Amino acid sequence: MHKRNSKSSNAISNEYRNLKGSRRERLIAERKKAGLTQTQLAKKLGCSTATISHLELGRVKPGLDISLGLESYFQQPFEILFPDL
Repeated sequence: MHKRNSKSSNAISNEYRNLKGSRRERLIAERKKAGLTQTQLAKKLGCSTATISHLELGRVKPGLDISLGLESYFQQPFEILFPDL
C-alpha cells in the first residue's frame, strides 16, 4: 500500500486554497449575474459541477467545448471571461 506524504499533499491544498485571480472573479461574477448555481451552469454546458468549480478556482483551464459553451451562454468573448490565459 502506498502511503501519501501528508506534508506534500497539504502544501498543494494550501496552494490552491490561496489561488485568486481575474479568471476566477470574472467567471463567478458572470455566473451569479445570470442567477445560476455551479450545478445549473454545469447542466447547461453538459459538464460536471466539479468542472465549473475547478474553473472558478483556477485549478484547470477550460477545454475547447467548455470555452465555446461559456462564450455562447454569457455572450462574452473568451478573452473577457479568461483574461489571464
